[in-house]
Amino acid sequence: MKGIVLISHGDVAKGMAQASTMFFGDPIDQLTYCGLQPDDGPEEFGKRIGEAIAKVDTGEGVLVLTDLFGGTPSNQAIQHLGDGVDLIAGMNFPLLLELLGARLAGEVDVDTLLERGRSGIVDIKAALAKMMGEDDD
Repeated sequence: MKGIVLISHGDVAKGMAQASTMFFGDPIDQLTYCGLQPDDGPEEFGKRIGEAIAKVDTGEGVLVLTDLFGGTPSNQAIQHLGDGVDLIAGMNFPLLLELLGARLAGEVDVDTLLERGRSGIVDIKAALAKMMGEDDD
């Protein structure tokens, strides 16, 4: 099974990992997280990311999800890209839930994950207006 590492600024990754247990039980195998804290140096954080990847990699690879492209977590994770390690920036909860479900089915596809992450972003007011036939089109 593919390992998963969530990385973020602050405790976002921790919160997403904890919230996902409401859907997939606790503990979730081969899932861990790292949060960059204000006192962390970039190199120290990069080392923790490497340790987290090693912790969840059982030989089938690791998918790293990060909160923001171009931020320190993403930049430090880039150093760990290679055979079996992939990285997606802009993680959100729908994307994570899709990944966890797909992983159980053995069908992790990055393009599908990206589409699920995008489709999980919804303007609720506009969606409700459209459902009620109140849109301006």
